[in-house]
Amino acid sequence: MAAASCFAQAWFAGGGPGLSTLSGDARSIITPSATAISQYKPENGALLHAFAGRHVRDYLSFQGAVSWNRNALALLSSRTESGRESTYEQAYRSRQFSGAADAMLYFRPRSSFVRPYLSVGIGMMSFRAFDPQLRISKGSPALPPASFSATKPGLRAAAGIDLMFRNGWGFRYAFLETIQGNPVSARLSPPGERGLANFQNLFGLVKYF
Repeated sequence: MAAASCFAQAWFAGGGPGLSTLSGDARSIITPSATAISQYKPENGALLHAFAGRHVRDYLSFQGAVSWNRNALALLSSRTESGRESTYEQAYRSRQFSGAADAMLYFRPRSSFVRPYLSVGIGMMSFRAFDPQLRISKGSPALPPASFSATKPGLRAAAGIDLMFRNGWGFRYAFLETIQGNPVSARLSPPGERGLANFQNLFGLVKYF
């Protein structure tokens, strides 16, 4: 089947692996009598994603997408007051599941072999941190809970490209950012103030119907 006729097909679905990077956060409060510092540091993690959608015009498409990623986190807090120090560093594993609906704006028609696009969407993101490992403890710090979770709405935007193969198959790469409320910063002491951004490099195969 020719590339032009494959891209003329209206429906598509696909998925594949990727790499997830979570944003960090930090805060400090310094007064004449006390100093408090907190931060969390995420590590890059593996990701799986899937999507399905429909081309409604040559340059406009809609899709639904889901993704699952896991990232290691380390939370740190230190407070010094009246010569007494309370410090901890606690590591977690985390998992995040998201589902979203996207509008996609393509820059070349469906008959093209190479089709770059931009997309924007909204969805719900479920976050869970678990399996705590206490690395450092000094004094009598108030440790965060053994596990915590939250489900929050989020806004996501992506830049990507579709490449067409033969026989109704294609390849997709996208760089995506999702912004949502931050359940990790809320567990810091003192609490952080930034939202949680999830940066995703997505690679996948696409099937056209």
